Amino acid sequence: MMARGLAAMFDGSRLRRARGAAAEGQGMSAAELARRVKATKAQILAYENGASTPDPQRLRRLADELGIEPMQLADPAAKATWTLADLRRANALRAADVSQELKMSLRAYRRLETEGFVPTSRFGLMDELADILGVSVAEAEDHLSRAPLLAQRLDDVREPLTCLFAYYLEPQNLSRPSQDDPEILVLAGLYRRSPLTLSRIIGDEIVRLRSMKRREAGFQAAADFGATADEQSKGRQAARAEAQKIRVLIDGLPQRLDAFFRCMLPQDVWRILALFHALRPLGGWLSNEQLRFTLEQLQRVPAYLLERRSTSADSTRTEYRVSEQGAKHCITYRSWYNACYPAVQSFVQSRERVLAGHMQRSDLNELFASADAVLLSFDGLLCRLFGQNLQLISDRIWQGAQSLNMTLAPHTPTDPVGMLRALVRHGTPAQARQLNHLLAGFEVEAAQQATPLPGVHQMLRTLTEGACRVAVVTDHASSAVEAFLERVPDVAVSRIAVFGRSSDLELIKPNPHGLARATSQLNASHARTLLMGESVADARAAQAAGISFIGIASTTRQARLLREAGASRTVASLRTVAAVLKEQQEGA
Repeated sequence: MMARGLAAMFDGSRLRRARGAAAEGQGMSAAELARRVKATKAQILAYENGASTPDPQRLRRLADELGIEPMQLADPAAKATWTLADLRRANALRAADVSQELKMSLRAYRRLETEGFVPTSRFGLMDELADILGVSVAEAEDHLSRAPLLAQRLDDVREPLTCLFAYYLEPQNLSRPSQDDPEILVLAGLYRRSPLTLSRIIGDEIVRLRSMKRREAGFQAAADFGATADEQSKGRQAARAEAQKIRVLIDGLPQRLDAFFRCMLPQDVWRILALFHALRPLGGWLSNEQLRFTLEQLQRVPAYLLERRSTSADSTRTEYRVSEQGAKHCITYRSWYNACYPAVQSFVQSRERVLAGHMQRSDLNELFASADAVLLSFDGLLCRLFGQNLQLISDRIWQGAQSLNMTLAPHTPTDPVGMLRALVRHGTPAQARQLNHLLAGFEVEAAQQATPLPGVHQMLRTLTEGACRVAVVTDHASSAVEAFLERVPDVAVSRIAVFGRSSDLELIKPNPHGLARATSQLNASHARTLLMGESVADARAAQAAGISFIGIASTTRQARLLREAGASRTVASLRTVAAVLKEQQEGA
C-alpha cells in the first residue's frame, strides 16, 4: 500500500541506483537492504519498480542504510509542485515529528500545512521550519503557498477587497477604511489578523492606487487633448500601461498580503531590522553596544534576516548586519510596516543620525563662529530645482542638442548640467552657447516654482542678519538662483552674492574655480571660509580650494558617499544648521 502523499514524489529508480552504489561502490542486494530495514525483499523490489512507496519512517531507514539523505530518493522534477506537506514527507518526516520539533500542537501544524496560516505569536516559524526541512526560507514559503485550502481562502478575500477599492477609489472619496469597516472585519477574519492591521495596510494600498489613478487620468488627458497626434498616441499608451499596473497591483494583493502575514515581524523586532537596513549604506558590521540593543533583543530577529560574526577569539563579542534576505524583506514590506508601526520611522531616523557619525552641535557652533564667509551650493541644498521633472529636462536638453546637429556621445550623463558639459565638448562655441541658454531657461522656470527645503528659510534669514558674508556658488545659472531667492520671504537677498555656472563648462565642480572666484570677490581668506553642500562634487571642490566643508547628508548612503569623498564633517539636516545659527544670533 502506498503511503499518503509519498507516491507523487518518491522515485524508485533512485532507490535502485543508490542500492547499486552502496557498500563503498560494491552494491547491496535487495535482500540485504530488506534485512537492514526490517522489510522483505519483495517490498524493496516493489519500491524500486514503483509498485509501492515507503512510509516516512521506512524512507528514513532506507536513506540511513544507504548513507544518503531522504531527499535523494525523491523525484526532482516534481519538486516545483510540492506543497509543504510534500516537502516534509520527502524528508522522511511525519507531521508529528515536525510539530514536536517546532514545539507546537499537531493540530496547529496540520493547519499550517493545509491552510497556510502562520500563528501571529510565531513570527520566526518559517525560519525554524526551513532549517528542519533543509531548505531556504524562500523555498519553504514557496511550498507553503501551495497549501490545499489556500487558493479558496484567497478567492474569498477578493470580494471584500473589490468592495473596498470600488468605494475608496471614487474620486470624491479621500478617506481611508477604519478598523470597523465591515469589509475590513471580513478580511481580518480571513487572514486571522487584527482589523487595525488590515485597515492600515489596505489604507496604504489605497493611497498608492489613488496616486496611480491620478497618473492614469493625466495620461488619458494627454490622449484626449494632446496638441499633436504623437502626443495623443503616447498618452494612450501610457494610460493603458498605468491601467495595467493598477490591475496587476489589485489582482496580486491577496497573495502579497498572505505572504506578508506569514513573515510579519512584531514592532520591536521590525524596529531592529529597520535600523540595520537604514544603516546598511554605511557598510561594515555593528555591535549591539553601538546599536544600544540587548543581546536578547537581537536574538529575537529571525536568523535569516541578520548576518552574525564573532570578532574575538573566544567568541564573546558578536557583530551584526542585515542579510540580503533581510534587505529584501525591508524593501518589499517597508510601506506596510510604516503603516502598521508609525512610531518606528522616527526612532530609526533619530538613531540613524547618531550612528551616521554626524557632527556634534558644539563642533558645528565653533565652525560657524570662526567663519568670515559662508558659501552655499544650490540645487539639493536650498531646493530640489527640477524635482520630479529631472528626466523631462534632460530629455529636452538632449532634443535641443539633436536640433543643433550636435554629436551625441553614447555615455552622456543623465543629469542636465552633466549632460550639458558632455555635449558641448562635441560642439562649436555657438552651439554650446545656444544649449547653455536653453538649460538656463529651464532652470529659471523651475526656480520660480521651487520650494525651499526645510531649514533653508531660517538659515538664510539668520545668515543675512549676521556679520558673515554669504554667497551661493553653483553650477546652475545665476539667474535661476536669483529667481529662487526673490521668492524666499523676509531674507535680505541683496546680502547674498551669487556665483553661477561659468561659460567654460570645464570649470564646474569639482573644479574649485567657482569657490576661488567667490572667496576672492568676497575678500575672504580660505582658512575662514566655509562651504555647505550635499554632493560629492561640492566636497571635492572644497578640498581642492582649501576651504572647510560641511556635508548635508539626509541618508546614511549620502553620509557614506561624502565620507568616501573625504568629507569628515556632516549633519543630517539644514534644520540643525539653522538651529545652531539661531542660538549664536540670540547669544551675541
